[in-house]
Amino acid sequence: MSSSSAYRIFLYWLLLAGVIVFAVYVAWDLGVLASILSRDITRISVVVLLLLFLTSIHCGYRSWFLTVQLRMAERLKEQLVAPSQNSAFMFSNGQSLVQDYLQALQKGDSEQDKVILSELMAEKLRGSHQVGWFVSGLVIKLGLLGTVIGFVFMLSSVSGLENLDITDIKQLMQQMTQGMGVAMNTTMVGLVSSMLLGMQYLLLDRCADQVVATGVGLGQDFCSATEQE
Repeated sequence: MSSSSAYRIFLYWLLLAGVIVFAVYVAWDLGVLASILSRDITRISVVVLLLLFLTSIHCGYRSWFLTVQLRMAERLKEQLVAPSQNSAFMFSNGQSLVQDYLQALQKGDSEQDKVILSELMAEKLRGSHQVGWFVSGLVIKLGLLGTVIGFVFMLSSVSGLENLDITDIKQLMQQMTQGMGVAMNTTMVGLVSSMLLGMQYLLLDRCADQVVATGVGLGQDFCSATEQE
């Protein structure tokens, strides 16, 4: 495995983040995003976009973390190839999750211990992604909340009106349009934000699986080399 494959994880996220930033810029330049934010009197769209921004930063941090972990796993593989260095490790405790996994394998004898250790490594690599998936579902729920609030505005504008004249009809149509705008805009922002976050965390999960697969493969080679000594 070349060193470029490790950095590909972070480069993929940079590419995806660049596409998102470009799409947001185009939407703002065309006035679409400004129109959505100005019509949303509940400010739910602002909260959703803020969550999208903060969670995307977390995705960038996690992609770099996985890049570093995969790069360290590659260096461990290069070192463990030499028969005279099978028991040597090059990183401090807690720095490389794959190295911690290999060190724990020295203490575990049964196959069940090896399975548990691999599951623990996978949990450490993917554990914080659950927060991102929660936020991805949360922005959809916020969008649906905006939909409900928008329809409440529409229905409240109709209630209490018995005799309508031209002025009342104009005011009613304006209030109903405002409520419909809140409902549709918040729903659209929530759905789009959820899809963007889902793509990022799906990438992170697949990258974490790659690190786990590399670590398990190194563990098998390490155990075989240890048994031969």
